[in-house]
Amino acid sequence: MRSSPTRPTEPQMDAAQIRLRRLRSHLLVEPAATVPDVARRLFAVQAQDFAAGRWALGIRTSGGPAVGDVDRAFDAGLLVRAWTQRGTLHIVEPGSVGAILDVTGERQTRAYGIDPGVLDRGERVFRSALAAEAPLTRAAFVDALQRDGVAGSVAAGTRILTALSIRGVLALGPVVPRDEGVAREQYLVALPPRGPAGDDPAVDLLVAYLRGHGPATGADFAWWAGLPAGQARGAAGRAGDRVVALGGELLDVPDEPTTAVPDPARPGTIALPAFDEYVLSYADRSIGMGAGDRMNVGPTANGMVRPVILRGGVAVGTWSLSLAVGSSGIPAATLFDGESDAGVGDALARVGGFFGRQ
Repeated sequence: MRSSPTRPTEPQMDAAQIRLRRLRSHLLVEPAATVPDVARRLFAVQAQDFAAGRWALGIRTSGGPAVGDVDRAFDAGLLVRAWTQRGTLHIVEPGSVGAILDVTGERQTRAYGIDPGVLDRGERVFRSALAAEAPLTRAAFVDALQRDGVAGSVAAGTRILTALSIRGVLALGPVVPRDEGVAREQYLVALPPRGPAGDDPAVDLLVAYLRGHGPATGADFAWWAGLPAGQARGAAGRAGDRVVALGGELLDVPDEPTTAVPDPARPGTIALPAFDEYVLSYADRSIGMGAGDRMNVGPTANGMVRPVILRGGVAVGTWSLSLAVGSSGIPAATLFDGESDAGVGDALARVGGFFGRQ
């Protein structure tokens, strides 16, 4: 375990400086070279909305990839979606799932409250079905759980599937082909065996979070990881010189080489997806929200966080795009009062191009 009685410090930052540093951490001003590089940098990308999660990767990757390019990373086994934290699906590199679950898994498992014996049986059914029926869809696995008497309903089978992901058994991998429109489903895959935990997994997770999201506070980390405040504070206290203090409660990682590709022409107005990490992954979202609030961005009462138009690191509006077959497929923006539409058309055109809706 690494610790230090004195943590490196940097001058206190104002809101504009925090936004600029976060934009760089999030690869929104200097995109990564490849799609997997984005997932590696952010470590876990919220993606209960699969289309939104793919655009979160696409907008952070150089070269203007399309949704098919992101799907190929899943098909190649480079990325999965798993229930890594807060009971929510995130896009993660397969080998990183265990490192997150070392910190978050026990708390999530308790929340589901499924008998360990039931999960043991469910795991046996999964491995048997995967060997016999691969590629294995979620529906086929839930059917197998019901046939074997492990689950009494589709809802119970779905809960067992999620709990097995939290156990580190399975994840969503290759994309199920679709004849028309953007693919929505993924096949189930077995996760690699979890390696030995590090000396302090919570500190490792804090550092990984800051690398892709910093500067941030211990409270921000607690929210993102779904941890009790005391556990997050403890990790921050033990991090020593692996993090730097930026004044107040802000922490970040020391500057280090990244896979980011400098891009001075990166547009100042961009369209972020629903549930984007830049918007959602902080307990205090005021730095990036500007005029946005829970009434027009979220999280709403049902947990929705709308896609936002971002300019200079501040939300200036929201947007929408229907991917339903037969829809117009034209993105539309709603700007907050007094905000200019400069750059919005180009930002939405990038979204349309990514999803083949131009």
